[in-house]
Amino acid sequence: MAGRDDELCMTYTISKLSETAKTFRRLGEAYECATGEGMVENLSHEGPSFKRQLFLVADILDDCTLMHMSSNKITSKRARQITARGLACGIVIKDINVITDKSGKEELILIAKTLGKGCISERKLRSILCDLAKCGYYSDRDNRLVINEGYQQYVYHQEDRFRILSGTARHCKEKENLNGDNFLISNLSCGKMVAAIADGCGSGQRAYIESRMVIELMENCIDAGFEEKTAIDLINSAYISGGGMGNPVTMDMSVVDCQSGMLHCIKMGAVSTFIKRDNWVEIIKSSTLPLGVLEQVDYDCTAKKLYNGDYVIMVSDGVLDNIPGVNKEEIMVEIINKVKSKKPKAIAHEILETSLKYNKRVAFDDCTVLVFGLFDTCEN
Repeated sequence: MAGRDDELCMTYTISKLSETAKTFRRLGEAYECATGEGMVENLSHEGPSFKRQLFLVADILDDCTLMHMSSNKITSKRARQITARGLACGIVIKDINVITDKSGKEELILIAKTLGKGCISERKLRSILCDLAKCGYYSDRDNRLVINEGYQQYVYHQEDRFRILSGTARHCKEKENLNGDNFLISNLSCGKMVAAIADGCGSGQRAYIESRMVIELMENCIDAGFEEKTAIDLINSAYISGGGMGNPVTMDMSVVDCQSGMLHCIKMGAVSTFIKRDNWVEIIKSSTLPLGVLEQVDYDCTAKKLYNGDYVIMVSDGVLDNIPGVNKEEIMVEIINKVKSKKPKAIAHEILETSLKYNKRVAFDDCTVLVFGLFDTCEN
């Protein structure tokens, strides 16, 4: 009965979100008609921005209705395998359920106790699940560390196929105490990793405050579960409406699906990103405008498949500004190819140090290098 109640509650919640989204969309359409007919001429300079915010809220609520997960009993064959292996190890397992999110990742929920008296480490149960599924699971932080003669619930989350290691290196413009670049590295519960660099116009305190505001807004939106492009639209709208100080902020964002290894590189006024694979480096360029310039945000989105051992190198414009000549990206490719280290932090420091040497260690602008590597946990 409880399961039925939960299902009805979920259906009701999704329906309410959907209805609220429709309401905001109707408000946007009504406001659009009103401003078009001159009924609110005194607000005509605010009309487009306010109307767009109403539509953005509707889009976000629509996204929320798609975030729910499906819960099902596992197949009888798989259940028999788990219970049989458990009994062989002295563990009684029952009521096995699996929750699958929209990315395909599993969450196993089960009840377990020991066959007789005494205790067995919870790690034994986890190793049974990993061995049968041929993939990794990690224990929920609320799980008990031991299994005893009383039934208890245990929850296990499927690990991402790809593990991501990252590192950064930074350098302020000469005579400045604050770096105008801010960065974000965040692992999401949906199985994605987001890395971003926001670069405020100029350097010093003002650039730092503006880029920090953008990066914090991005982190909040991503943590709330919004799609990256929806978050960008919302931040741009808020920035234009008065959140910023009138100066544009570039945004360079890389989103990696830790199950498939797909990379989506989203750029708004940012410089090139580099992908290093063995002795080969690919350049991802962009010619878009920064955040806060146009009401309709302008960005490029490039999709690339990453493989085990690939590195993604993201830099702010100050790093390339240190390099002389017009073929800065080609020189950066040579710098990256000469790096022998395998640790992301060491790679970032070597790239930054080489860049500064071109200009006698005097930075033209704030510099940030962000490097992350992709490693397949299924590789032997």
